[in-house]
Amino acid sequence: MVLLLLAPTVCAQTVQIPRVSDLRFSAGVQLVGIYTGGAQADINGDRRLENVANRFDFSARRARFSITGRVTEGLDLDFRIVFYYDNLGRDRFTGGRSSPGDGTVGVWDAFWTWHAQPTWAAITMGYFRPQIGRENLTSGFQTNSSMDKLPTQVYQRAHTVGRSSGREMGINVGGLRNRSKWGLNYNVGLFDTCHAGVTGQTSGGDLWAPLVVSRVALSLGQPEMQSYGIDYQVNYFNRRKGATLAAAYARQGANNAFHRNETVSFDLLANYSSLNLDAELDLLRRRTLSLVQYTDRVWHIRSGYNIRAPHSTWLEPVVAVVKFRGDRLSALYPNGRDRQLDVGLNWYVRETRVKLNVHCTRQKGSGVSNYSDGATFLRGNMVGLGVQLVY
Repeated sequence: MVLLLLAPTVCAQTVQIPRVSDLRFSAGVQLVGIYTGGAQADINGDRRLENVANRFDFSARRARFSITGRVTEGLDLDFRIVFYYDNLGRDRFTGGRSSPGDGTVGVWDAFWTWHAQPTWAAITMGYFRPQIGRENLTSGFQTNSSMDKLPTQVYQRAHTVGRSSGREMGINVGGLRNRSKWGLNYNVGLFDTCHAGVTGQTSGGDLWAPLVVSRVALSLGQPEMQSYGIDYQVNYFNRRKGATLAAAYARQGANNAFHRNETVSFDLLANYSSLNLDAELDLLRRRTLSLVQYTDRVWHIRSGYNIRAPHSTWLEPVVAVVKFRGDRLSALYPNGRDRQLDVGLNWYVRETRVKLNVHCTRQKGSGVSNYSDGATFLRGNMVGLGVQLVY
């Protein structure tokens, strides 16, 4: 009888459920209206391009719902789970770089970060972006380009992980150390790719090799982040005077798709009061199963300038240039050419939480690229209006 009376007490003392603090629910949406002109498509299935009617398309370009929090009680663990429902109502002949949506809901991010040591050791596990390529790593709600993010990330993601979201299951160790005039940020990750674009077979093939990714970023002047994280931003609204230069490398060995796959990436972010400047260069190298080696190249440079406006709002004129060149031996984009010029104006009503913008995007290409596959479509040029709400 005594044992029965004591048992609940013992269990209550030994079984403790960690508390979750700072639990937050948030959402974001980008509503866009895009006028597309000059698009062409293979209408009859005879691989002959024909003009399609110019059109104005209204859609929800991005939509997110997220849950974030921190597990306490002796365990410094952050977590984030994000769901998406993108491209609702998108016309398939719109000139943007995304795909039409059909109301599909899915998991965008799902990861947990344990701060094992306050400065040098943060361990992130789950489904997230490998740390390579600034455009890839920066949320579409934080960039200052047009209705779509720059296509720099499209090529890098297709080459490195295959999946258009850029996400993959893995584990990453990183750290951040800031001094008075400089800062250093590092990341090293190991990922298990399963997309057919980089494994050769759906959900993985009989041959397997891990994807290893590393990135080192040096900040001069004011740092780009005060505490470690795997998210980045572009506009600091005149609160930063500093520059960050990063180099990253990804490598995956032999599987059913290739003999070796590599990505070499360099990126820059400079903020000096009103000026916001970022640039990226990605070298996409692959050695095929037939031991043919090639390199695709993509780069961009983008600049914006903050102008104070009434009622504590900001205006930012922006211009961006992107260029992609696919090798003639490329497995994904043989002889591909893609060029984009984007000019626009962003109006930040509550910084990135409430933003309105108008952008004009001129683009052209040839061969097999994200602009045109050389046979069934050409995207055309765009003028777009957008509203962003994050709450």
